[in-house]
Amino acid sequence: AWVAKNVLSRKIPGDFVECACYKGTSARIICDYVDFANTNKNYYLYDLFEHDDSMVHHAMPDHGITLFDRVKKRFESFSNVIVTKGFVPQILDEISPENISFLHIDLNNAPAEVGALDRLFDRLSAGGILILDDYGWRAYREQKLAEDIWLAARGYEVLELPTGQGLVIK
Repeated sequence: AWVAKNVLSRKIPGDFVECACYKGTSARIICDYVDFANTNKNYYLYDLFEHDDSMVHHAMPDHGITLFDRVKKRFESFSNVIVTKGFVPQILDEISPENISFLHIDLNNAPAEVGALDRLFDRLSAGGILILDDYGWRAYREQKLAEDIWLAARGYEVLELPTGQGLVIK
């Protein structure tokens, strides 16, 4: 919520993106906190919303065939929130904003998270903020290692927050 408020108050150009929104809880908190319906930005939410054992990421309790519709309903009062079902990073080639001010990645899958960075980081505006959700958690160490290499190659270092999240200001 702090990141969202920060990029809005500083008028950082670009839309909001959340890769792996699950039930949309954090996105809805942000929308309510910053009165997102009255901004001139869009909020792009991506997820598979389902799970089967062939997928790299782990299942969550609410994954299933009804989750996508439940998340869309959760945001039906926001004309500027776009909920998209699909594999990240591939779906980003079909629908994603040109400019981003807030980028939240929570895919629990190192190759997918690096793929999202490949497709979206260059679109993050100067002063825009990237949140890597599980960056500091030992169970997701593979993500941290891959993201550190990827970001270091571009001159960035991640700040690990006490929450276990990683923060990068472009």
